[in-house]
Amino acid sequence: MVLITESHFSRAFENIKQDSVEGNCILFVASDVDAICACKILQSILKADLIQHKLVPVSGHNDLQKASRGLVADDPDLRTIIMINCGAPLEVFEMFGSRDDVRIYVIDSHRPFNLDSCLPESKNVFVFQDTSERSKLKEYMEAYEDVMVDEHENDSASDASDQEEDDNGRPRQRRRLAEGDGLSHAERRRKRQRQRRLLTEYYESGVYHANSTAGQAYALATQLARTNNDLLWLAIIGITSQYIFERIDTDKYLKYISVLNDDVARFNLILGEGATRTGDSSIQTEDDFRFMLFRHWSLQDSMYHSGYVASKLGLWKEFGRRRLLNMFAKMGFSIQQCEQVYTHMDMDLKTILRTKIETVAPLYGLTDICFPSFARTFGWKQRFSASDAVYSLVTLLETSPESAIRLGEDVLWNQDEDWDALEEATGDHGDGLASLRRRWWMRNFYTVYDSMDSAEGLERGVKLCMKVQRAVVRQSTAVLEKRAVRVIKNFRTVVMRDGPDLPLFQHPLTLSKLALFLTDAYREHGNRNLPFVIASYDEEHESFLVVATTGAPTFGDIRKNPFGMAFQKAAERTQARISFDSFETSVLQIHKNDLDLFIENLFVAA
Repeated sequence: MVLITESHFSRAFENIKQDSVEGNCILFVASDVDAICACKILQSILKADLIQHKLVPVSGHNDLQKASRGLVADDPDLRTIIMINCGAPLEVFEMFGSRDDVRIYVIDSHRPFNLDSCLPESKNVFVFQDTSERSKLKEYMEAYEDVMVDEHENDSASDASDQEEDDNGRPRQRRRLAEGDGLSHAERRRKRQRQRRLLTEYYESGVYHANSTAGQAYALATQLARTNNDLLWLAIIGITSQYIFERIDTDKYLKYISVLNDDVARFNLILGEGATRTGDSSIQTEDDFRFMLFRHWSLQDSMYHSGYVASKLGLWKEFGRRRLLNMFAKMGFSIQQCEQVYTHMDMDLKTILRTKIETVAPLYGLTDICFPSFARTFGWKQRFSASDAVYSLVTLLETSPESAIRLGEDVLWNQDEDWDALEEATGDHGDGLASLRRRWWMRNFYTVYDSMDSAEGLERGVKLCMKVQRAVVRQSTAVLEKRAVRVIKNFRTVVMRDGPDLPLFQHPLTLSKLALFLTDAYREHGNRNLPFVIASYDEEHESFLVVATTGAPTFGDIRKNPFGMAFQKAAERTQARISFDSFETSVLQIHKNDLDLFIENLFVAA
């Protein structure tokens, strides 16, 4: 594995461009907003250099394996594979047939890496990474290589012929190096013990997200002098999605913002007084609120349905709802005005809204209710903040067409393919466990792809998001009022077996929203801040979708998620029928009869 830091992104692209002269290029793109933003940025760069490529959406490991058997193995002219948010935890060189004539570029925010890819045999794997993590990752890679060499030497000590037949001679070479490192046998043993502990901690401490793939793709575009307002907006959306859904912390987010601010100022010059733009699509720097879609909703609905405000005020209780009304009164806003859609509020109130909120909100514990962000104008039609766009696109990605119809929203889903026939052919995981989302995820992927730079598409997503968020808050309120949360060992768990909104919670993103809402509520009002394991029943396939989240002690922080390893160990102990067909290791599908025993045997280190 070759690590490519940000200063060398452009050099890696030159290799991609050179290889494209001789062969084909495939982009494997995960089904999440950050990945799709990165994909569109990269495609813009590739098209500018007339590099032909094939876009292949993938929702999980099975999709990659199927592509390896088909698209990769059957294409002798393939020279480049680019993996966006789907390759870091996998042994990708072996997965794609260990072909020496194919270079694999991994642009992925998931951590930890699969260190098997760091061995010399995987020399054709190139990983884009942040400079900040380079030194630590090199330490892990060196430790892994040393430990692997030790294992090779131990295995070959009892069989000299095996040592002679080694293809690349690495054990002999490394032994000679070890003998000359100046360490005694005991010192070398202690060093290996430290290295093994280091590697155990690296894998078992939990998964996390190191960066934004859209941010990395935009850094490449910047080095190549290919940036423009459209690519800047895509980078903003991708980075904001990582922040809103607690995948990067506030410090990393603010570093991205400081870089993007310069380009926003460069591409969006402020015109003189009285001047107007024709078909204005400018981006402006603007502080955003931690309550969702307030430009498109009423102020009361926006605050009531936002996890931050709801958890701080306890809005699932009557006392909390009275506190919200009291806050409006202290701001000098009547209930009638707060129930109006924002666009219909009095202009004077809209003008003073920010000042009033910043003054009054801290009195109710809402101390960090604003955060720096951006907004974009789409002509005279609409104006969307970055968070508006994220909420819209995530909802389009996570909501099935059937659920959208049930909610009364007519979404113009992508019609480029015969999706019904395609989805019927890809309806299960291949291991006997099916899921509802396998029928429609690719249709939704391309709908989001088309909607990113479309005011009409974003508006449809916003309308759908409001109704989905109402369902999330309804379900959260029901869970809290019925005291349906159980504490098992050192995590909380909720199992949803019925209810009118149950079909909505058959996508990991929607279930994660619910888990984050409940995590926020218990962080502010519970005795302990514990992780959440939440399961939603898929009646048609007699299985549960299970998602685990770890809540940080404060808003804006992140905590590693150790449930991926814990899930695997619990499945081994219980022989549960499960499927891990997701790039998020804390997501699984499990047979309904195995769930209770699986959760009872689940243990995660405190």
